[in-house]
Amino acid sequence: MQPNNANPGLGAVDPRRPYLGVQYAPNTPFPSYITVVGNSVPVGQINYLPHSAQSNYESMFVRLEKRFSRGVSFLSSYTWSKAITNAPQFRNAGGVNGNENSPPQDSYNLAAERSLASFHNEHRWINTFLYDLPVAKNNSVGSKIFRDIQLSGILSIQTGFPFTVNLSGDTAGAGAGTGGIFIRPNYILGQNVELSGSDRSTSRFFNTAAFSLPPTGTFGNLGRNTIIGPGLTDLDVVLAKSVALGESIRLQLRVECFNLFNHPNYNLVGRIINDPTTFGRVLNQLDPRQLQFGLKLVF
Repeated sequence: MQPNNANPGLGAVDPRRPYLGVQYAPNTPFPSYITVVGNSVPVGQINYLPHSAQSNYESMFVRLEKRFSRGVSFLSSYTWSKAITNAPQFRNAGGVNGNENSPPQDSYNLAAERSLASFHNEHRWINTFLYDLPVAKNNSVGSKIFRDIQLSGILSIQTGFPFTVNLSGDTAGAGAGTGGIFIRPNYILGQNVELSGSDRSTSRFFNTAAFSLPPTGTFGNLGRNTIIGPGLTDLDVVLAKSVALGESIRLQLRVECFNLFNHPNYNLVGRIINDPTTFGRVLNQLDPRQLQFGLKLVF
């Protein structure tokens, strides 16, 4: 928190701060290379890191497993969870490259910071599998080509992480030293933040009309992490064939494919309301399909 921020208002910030300066205690020692003038120094913005944040995490976990037998094994696990906290991310990237800024909007009203945590992930379903191709081992050409082949992979499906809509600039006149990105906009009643699948696109990921700029000298009424970001669907597979080179030496030929179906997994979404060129737009995405070939010597 920043206990020396001014309350929202107009005009110069420093005269409205609760602490205008600090006074040195008598006989305070200073290094020889510092020239002390007077007995006080003016104070501006202050960062204070108290151990006062609260968080809550609840979840339900389901797991289904088949241990390896007859050439097949799989593990499927699903987690439903909800994470709530009143502490923003500490020293995160912030700005337009993070999903929220670290300091609270109003350091005197931390209750207004209670929201979904930045790591909240409501649904997460992870599946792993391994399959040995059932090919008889004999001297036929087909057997030599297709035996000792193993297929494995990981299928990950999850909902997105929440992020905060902010505006650039200290329009509230609070004097926070956050690079000018800590004020939140107002929420417009009656508007649905989420867009339907047919209305959502990379140029408009959420309903940008659901927010408005707060009047100068005021904080916005929008909470933290009110928008759920893009989800993830990813299938990574490995096809591996082992070739015996000797009694205890085997060569493994591997083909690895990441994001097999080339599913578009979006990442950063523009969240700064007074940046119309990026607000609501998908700004980047995770890697597309990638192929990787390799050899592995086992001995």
